[in-house]
Amino acid sequence: VVTPRVATVSRNQFDCQRMAGARLENQPTSQSCFGAHWDERLFYASTMSAVAEYTAGYLDPVTLALFEDSGWYKADYAVAEMSPFGHGAGCDFVYDDCIVNGQVPTYSKGYFCNSPLSIR
Repeated sequence: VVTPRVATVSRNQFDCQRMAGARLENQPTSQSCFGAHWDERLFYASTMSAVAEYTAGYLDPVTLALFEDSGWYKADYAVAEMSPFGHGAGCDFVYDDCIVNGQVPTYSKGYFCNSPLSIR
């Protein structure tokens, strides 16, 4: 989604000024659902991400920006919640692989892991 407000808040979310906008999901989340949600890889914690999780879904600025850029809504950004996922992680987080040669690169640490978690 390449619109003025979506581009601005996406750049601010990740601290990556070369972003043109926000990616939509490019993997099937149902039999006929491509591109109906924010990309899970970048917007994992968003209310509008593709996969519902038990973790908090944030009503993030990028979702409000999409609503406002549609021309149908006037967003109140004071009610938005900044998603901690990828916040300020930079352009490497946005454009590079989250796992490289089986290892978690510096820009992905704290957001991705390379081994299953064990719960005791």
